[in-house]
Formats: sequence, structure tokens, C-alpha cells
Amino acid sequence: MHKVMIVDDEPMIREGLQTLVDWNKYGFTVVGIASNGREAVEKHAALAPDLILIDIRMPGMDGLQAIEEIRKTDSVCHFLILSGYAEFDYAKQAIAHNVDGYILKPIDEDELESYVDRIAGQLKSKSEQQQNTEQTNVLLREEMLQQLAAGKLDPDLAGSQDLKSLLGEPAKYYQLLLIELYSREHSLTMNATLKKKLTDIVTQKQIGWAFSAEPYVGILLKDYLLQNGSQEQMKLWIEECCGTKVRFVAVASEPVREPKELLLSVQSVRGLLKQRFMLQGQHIHLAAVSGEARPLAPKQEEELSIETLAQKLYYMIDIGSKDGVDKAIQEASDHICAHDTAEQFVKSSWAQLLTIVLNKATTSNPLVSVQEDLSMITALYLAHHYQEMIVQLQQRLSDLTVKIGKSDSLSVMKQMTDFIERHYSENIKLETLADLFNYNSGYLGKMFKNYTGEHFNTYLDQVRIQHAIELLQEGLKVHQVSERVGYANVDYFHSKFKKYKGVSPSSFKSISGKSVSE
Repeated sequence: MHKVMIVDDEPMIREGLQTLVDWNKYGFTVVGIASNGREAVEKHAALAPDLILIDIRMPGMDGLQAIEEIRKTDSVCHFLILSGYAEFDYAKQAIAHNVDGYILKPIDEDELESYVDRIAGQLKSKSEQQQNTEQTNVLLREEMLQQLAAGKLDPDLAGSQDLKSLLGEPAKYYQLLLIELYSREHSLTMNATLKKKLTDIVTQKQIGWAFSAEPYVGILLKDYLLQNGSQEQMKLWIEECCGTKVRFVAVASEPVREPKELLLSVQSVRGLLKQRFMLQGQHIHLAAVSGEARPLAPKQEEELSIETLAQKLYYMIDIGSKDGVDKAIQEASDHICAHDTAEQFVKSSWAQLLTIVLNKATTSNPLVSVQEDLSMITALYLAHHYQEMIVQLQQRLSDLTVKIGKSDSLSVMKQMTDFIERHYSENIKLETLADLFNYNSGYLGKMFKNYTGEHFNTYLDQVRIQHAIELLQEGLKVHQVSERVGYANVDYFHSKFKKYKGVSPSSFKSISGKSVSE
């Protein structure tokens, strides 16, 4: 609604003019009345009316003097003069102050309504024009900021007065913030909703402009440097706008003095966002112009042995060492990420590693189910950030260690002999166990000899031969037994068996068979 104020020193006229015209019909509401020119000037400053009906002859400051005073600060307010005097000098002065009409008293209702109708039309037209201009400016600003955030804005345009005028009052510092949203619900309206809510905040705080920058939401900040408390406050605003189901990661440029300088930062900001999986979630990261913000080391060319990493991790789980499990996870993490930090590669590598570990665990321990295997790997693929994925893996594998691992209270030597009994068929070495139990291999070998009375390799051979005897008695062929007890070469198995039993495996099988038949 447009605002109208009535000024006259006669109370009856002031009251009558409030009801003489159906103001609401023409889009007006009476916001104030005044009894003299001085009061009119004061109320104009407070109420900012669009139309003032004013008498000329009033005590103190008359109507023309009041109009002249108001025109010093307001060139657009409309005036209708009410006067009982049809004097040329008054009309001449009224014209000089750009007055819309000069109505003689007694006031003709139709004449007054005609003026009001015409002024209402002018105000409506002006309002529509302003609205169209504002909408055009909003669209232009949005388009320019989108091009800026994409690094595609023409440098000449980035430094032009047109962009500066669209951005409003000049600022000492400008900073670009890009926000990526993600949710398991994959809502198509996430970005639009966040942009709308952030627009309300940054507009109210007068700290910049929020805009769409698909696949991101952008904010051009003005004199709001993201550091310390202000960075934390921005993070809280974003979290508040996102709610509990939508998560985010944000990257900000370095602050600059001119909007055009942001073009130098855009690629660094977008480049860091492409590594979202390796970044911390629910956090605002700062991108250096040089782009030196890689969270991990560059790729390495040596072959990545998932099998070796998985074997070590499984051994740690098997001996019940939580600290060892954490160390093995960290070692695997370092190797995988040193090779490549792409999300697909990292998740695929960890899925392969876990599949090997869990297959071994399932085979050797009935407490581990296939369903548990699947849930752990599924959770891995659903992780949004690497560190979150690692923390989750540490917790799940720690639980698995408690579930199937052997007691930490056992002596190291007892754990070693138990470990050999469970893994005699694998390619285990003293160095393997030294690494598992965090001992020097030479020192561990002496401890083992003192405990068992045998050197490590001799003890391992004896365990294997004992199991080979059991398998031969069950009727398995020699080459099958050789493979099952950990000897890849059957001739080597022959020599070891004869060394410890005095006969070849074939002869032992024949003798054993006769004994059974007799």
C-alpha cells in the first residue's frame, strides 16, 4: 500500500479528508496527519509518505515553505495543495516545487479522486518499473556470479563497473565460498533450498550474495573474512540451513581486494572440491591460490599389493592385537592413498582388502557370518568421506578382533605356537611373526628356541609333518597333502618328510595302510 499524509490547520478538514476518499480503493493508507508545516516536515522524515495533501496558509511554517523544505531531501514525493485562495503567486510557486495538483476549497470530491487516481497510477507504474529493474539486476548478478564461480567470466567484465554496481556498496575484501551438498536421499531440491535459506541470512546480515553454481551453492562474501569465529559462524549457518539429513563440504578462496582477482582462485577452490572424499565433512576448507592443498601424497608407481596388506591385517585380528589392527589399517591406508586418492580407486581397493580378510576370518571361525562381510563392505561404499570410512573400519575390525581374536593375556610364545598351529599351511616366516608381535626377528628367534627347544623353521616343519601324517592316514594323495600343509613343491615335501620320519610319504602311506588292514 502507498502512504498518504494529510496536513491542515483545521481539525474538521483533517478528519474529513480521511474519509472523503476511499483511500484503500486507490491503494493508499493514511499514515499520519499534521496541523502545520513544521509538524509536516518532521512527520515526513519519520513516515516517508508517497503523497501529501497540504494546506497553504497555516500558522508558523506555511504549506509552500514545508514543501520547499521537504524537497531538499525528497524529490519524488507527490503533493496536492489545498487552498481557499486562487492566487497566481501560489500556483506559480507550487509549479516550481513540482506539485501534482492545486485544489481549491471547498474541495470537490470528484476532482480530488481524479488527482488521487492519477497519482496512484503513476506510483504503480513506477513500482512496477523498479520491480522489473530489481528482477533484471538479480538475474544479471546471478549470471555473472555463476560465470565467476565457473572461472568463465570475462576478465574485462569481472573488473567492470557494471559488476561492481550489481554487487552494491564496495567492500574492502571479497571471498568466494562454494558448498557441495550430499545426502543418501539425493533430493533434487537440496541446492535450491540451501540457496534460498542462505540468501535470507546473507541479505539480512548484509555480508554478500548467495547464488546457484551447479553442482554447488555459492556465496560471494563482502567484508566477512572466513577466519576463526566468523568461519565457525558460517559453518553453523550452513548446518542450520541443511538440517540433519543433508551434509556438506565447503571450500573458500583466499580473500581479495577486487572481485576480478577471484578468477585466480576459482580453479583452486573447484579443484579442492573435486577431492571431497578426502576432505573432512561438515567443514569449511581454505584453498590456496597455488593449489597446494592436496590432502595426501602424490601417486606412486610401485605395484600395490592388496594381498600382502590383507594378510597382515588378518594376522593382527587373529592374534587379538587391537593396536596391531590399527597399525595395519594405517599402513594399508598409507599404501592405498599413496597410489591414488580417487574415491572409486580407494573404495575398490579397501573392498578387495576387506573381502580377503573377511573370507579368511569366515573360513577359520564360525562366529563370522557372510552377512557381516557384506554389511561391512556396503558401509564402506556408503561413506562420504575417507576419514569417516577409516574410523568406521577401525571400529568394525576392532569388534571383529574381540570376537574372534585370541586373548592378549597369553604369553607371546604361546601366541606364536598357537598362531603356527592355525596357519601352518601358509607361507609364514619368523620375520612375519616378528613384525606381528613387534619384536626384532633375531631376538624373537632366540626366545622361541628357548621356549620350544627348536628353531622356528624346525618347529614349523614338525607341525606340518604331523598334520601331513594325519592327512595321509585319511587317504589323501601325497601331492594333495603336500599342498595342504604348506609345501608348494612335492619333492621338497618328500625330503622334509623323510628327514623327520625316516621314510618317504608314499612308503609311510603304504605302511600305514597295511597296519589299518591288519
